[in-house]
Amino acid sequence: AIAESVKPRYGGAAADIGRLESLIVEGVNAIGGQATKGTTFRFDCSEGGVTVSVNGAEQGMAAFKGLGSAFVDVFMDDNSVSPTLKDSCVKTWSSSGNKSVAASLVELASFSNQGDSKGGATQHKPDNAAMRKKIESQLNPIQEYATSVKFNPKLEDGLYLVGAGVRKKSVVKVYAVALYSSASVLNSVSSPAALHTAARSFDASTPLTSFVLEMTYSASAEKIGGAIADSVKPRYRGSASDISVLESLIIEGVNKKGGQATKGTTFRFDCSEEGVTVTVDGSVQGAANFTGLGSAFVDVFLDENAVSPTLVSSCMDSWSNPQAQTTAASLLEMDELDDDESTDEQMSDEEVNEGPSLEEVESQLQPIQEYATGIKFAPTLDNGLYLVGAGVRKKSVIKVYAVAMYSTPNVLASAASSTTLRDAARIFNSTSSMTTFVLEMVYSAGAEKIAGAIAESVKPRYGGAAADIGRLESLIVEGVNAIGGQATKGTTFRFDCSVEGVAVSVNGAEQGMAAFNSLGSAFVDVFMDGNTVSPTLVDSCVSTWSSDDAKLMATTLVGLNEKIRHSGNDEKIIDTSEDEVVIDSNTAANATATEVDEPNEATTIPSKEYDHGDEKHEMPRLKTLRPKQKH
Repeated sequence: AIAESVKPRYGGAAADIGRLESLIVEGVNAIGGQATKGTTFRFDCSEGGVTVSVNGAEQGMAAFKGLGSAFVDVFMDDNSVSPTLKDSCVKTWSSSGNKSVAASLVELASFSNQGDSKGGATQHKPDNAAMRKKIESQLNPIQEYATSVKFNPKLEDGLYLVGAGVRKKSVVKVYAVALYSSASVLNSVSSPAALHTAARSFDASTPLTSFVLEMTYSASAEKIGGAIADSVKPRYRGSASDISVLESLIIEGVNKKGGQATKGTTFRFDCSEEGVTVTVDGSVQGAANFTGLGSAFVDVFLDENAVSPTLVSSCMDSWSNPQAQTTAASLLEMDELDDDESTDEQMSDEEVNEGPSLEEVESQLQPIQEYATGIKFAPTLDNGLYLVGAGVRKKSVIKVYAVAMYSTPNVLASAASSTTLRDAARIFNSTSSMTTFVLEMVYSAGAEKIAGAIAESVKPRYGGAAADIGRLESLIVEGVNAIGGQATKGTTFRFDCSVEGVAVSVNGAEQGMAAFNSLGSAFVDVFMDGNTVSPTLVDSCVSTWSSDDAKLMATTLVGLNEKIRHSGNDEKIIDTSEDEVVIDSNTAANATATEVDEPNEATTIPSKEYDHGDEKHEMPRLKTLRPKQKH
């Protein structure tokens, strides 16, 4: 049917259309020969031809000049097969607001293209500062409705206004509050949960989240200090004395201005991985530097029991419309261009004072042998993913499968606690785009049984339609049926979790993707939340990466991967020993491979033991390579 629509619009050979048709047929045959409801096709049309993908799996290109234009004509010419598509396009982009969005995108693209130009011609470096200024000129202050307090669209240190709300006690309006954070957070305002996670991640793209409070009701130093401290306490897992330090900083600041936080008094709380810095009426009081305190402070305003629901609503309303999303994306792109520029300026120094290479650092990584099952997982996967930890999934006394989690260096660096680890593994931002789980069966189960068990674990953690879970379950069933209908001992599953959804592979064969927003985060929660199906996996991750040596290793990997990302070098060299699985771009199909040692064999991994119930687990000691000293 598709080929028949293209034929009368294409001036080339009939065989060219035949190639396009065969790619579609091959793609559908790969999923069972039937394009059922929900099957997706993607056709990328260009001067070179048409590239075909079915259910996210690329089939190839019908590379014939003029074919791309002919395919566009099927949907866009006067005899369009879908007049409603044309109507939708025109209606969507003909409003004055969306015309402005489109113009901004065109201009941003032109600036990016200038920065990307290569070759012998004279290169004109884009004026990033001028472009950023132009984008920021579109930002507006927000006037909090209930109090009429107005907040500026940007703070002096590059933080942007996300939203504003009011804090009420009964009918009393105590203060207006505004949230400021990075361009990365602006791009995460797809849901309150996504905003919450991004604002407290404190990764390379969002090192700081700030709250600015302006009093609309008078309160004493002790009263306002105590009220804020009481909101933080139930959200903070550290010592009560840490909260007391925060409280004393607030009290000291108010006492310096007479002991009363009168109407118009302003507070600023800068939250970071290190803790919370307190400022009163523009005067910095000091920092309560305790790990986890910054995240707890963010939780006061952004978790499910937020003290200012109107702040959360304002954030969503301000940044969820198309024009605001485009502005947010433009600001994020400017951040990345600035990072690239800084990297270029530092390159000569880095070349002279070069530390260890990525190859050298990765060679120090060790596999992890899951103690209860004897299964060994390689230290790296493809696409720059590193082994975070390994555990076992048990049902009663039965060991069902061993499971390993792989993710990016930024996730390794966030494994100081189970909470920060979970947050980093499920955020799916520019520094942590994917988290992967590799499962190896140690107990035999039928296709429906193993798929049903996994689906049942995801369901209560997912807020979308039940049919989405059904799609995930069917991919698992299809994969197991393709190997005989039984997930026997040694069968491997790989689940690649991302913002797009969950991609499923069985024994190295990719089955497809359950492409539904937030399904990836829900799958991560199965293994990482407070009711994890594998507590030993969480323990393994934290134990492996929380030591000083492991933290140094993670930080080094973050820096090296950032350097590669900014230089545009996509090549990764994974150095493995003879008894490790080699995974590279040529053997991606074997990316889920693991090695199994019988539990009674002596492991060669230097280890320490820790107890978990009736089990003892061995964790590897990481050999670390410290960066060379700069001279």
